[in-house]
Amino acid sequence: METSIEYDVAVLGGGAAGCATALALQQNGISKILVVESGRYEAIRVGESIPPDTRILLKKLGILADFLKENHETCLGSCSSWGDDGLGYNDFLFNPHGNGWHLDRRRFEAFLARKVIESGVELRTGTKFEKGESIGSKGFQLQLRGDNQETELVDARFVVDATGMRSCFARNWGARRLFLDRLIFAIAFFELSASSNFSNLTMLEAVEYGWWYAAKLPKRRLVTAVASEPAIIKQTTLNRSDNWLAHLKKTNHISRELVGCHLIEDSLLICAAPSFLLNHTAGNGWLAVGDAASTYDPISSQGIYKALSDSLQAAKVIAAYLSGDTQSLSEYQSSITTRFDNYLQNRNYFYQLEKRWSTSRFWKRRQERVGLI
Repeated sequence: METSIEYDVAVLGGGAAGCATALALQQNGISKILVVESGRYEAIRVGESIPPDTRILLKKLGILADFLKENHETCLGSCSSWGDDGLGYNDFLFNPHGNGWHLDRRRFEAFLARKVIESGVELRTGTKFEKGESIGSKGFQLQLRGDNQETELVDARFVVDATGMRSCFARNWGARRLFLDRLIFAIAFFELSASSNFSNLTMLEAVEYGWWYAAKLPKRRLVTAVASEPAIIKQTTLNRSDNWLAHLKKTNHISRELVGCHLIEDSLLICAAPSFLLNHTAGNGWLAVGDAASTYDPISSQGIYKALSDSLQAAKVIAAYLSGDTQSLSEYQSSITTRFDNYLQNRNYFYQLEKRWSTSRFWKRRQERVGLI
């Protein structure tokens, strides 16, 4: 194994956070960038609703016009049964930035990857990061392995951890995940019938064992999910399609909207959805972005927005660092921590609103545990 190329920045992870960081780095005058992605943008990814002001971030990244051509499903706001049996509405009618979107997540990330390649950044798919070693003032030497199982060493003056909630590089350098929650999502997809009038609002419905979520996707599909604890998912066998569907049919509001819709066979997925903050989101020659730095409760619908926001800030910090300003790293970490603290207050307030099931394990734990562990 020999080092073949030296890069200014290596971005580990080619999802939303990694690709956006690469695009933002170029805007900050850094061109020798490598993006390393283990997949090939073919796997199903859970969709996500993004708010109207996401268009500000997309514009700053220089990709808003092309994003709009992707024709993701319009999101006009949300409605929820939370705290009482009725539905409350929060629409985007008077938002100065217009509507939001329900993303086809796989297609969105493939779009970002195309924009990265078009910008001239090197993107390697089917390539895994295995380990990294410090090479002093020169940065890091990274060991990568491709689909052909051949191993290669590359040098990078700076490393961006965009590996998602695994935080592979950051944890390799001693960072720890401080957990707030460890939710599990049981997710499945529906085909909307020709007569279905499912709205362009995100739907949220609290139940005794957790909460349900439903949102319209492009090509007349619908994503529906239940969030709960691992033990409750197992106890109620919500990880089985028949029981998952039986529980869904008992919901008061979402089930009514699904009349005539068809569950896509074998589409049920079980996904971890933890909330955590890294105790160190940056170090000498590296930083973490997106879900590698922190993850929020899915109820916040801030994952993509946070990834894009992190990327814009991270690119400026990295450019400053490579120019000799090491203080910018601590400022970045402070910013990530402050934003997580603000999210934590909002999240705790939201869970405290639900008082219908005072003896429920799910709700008691979320109303009693309000800090990181």
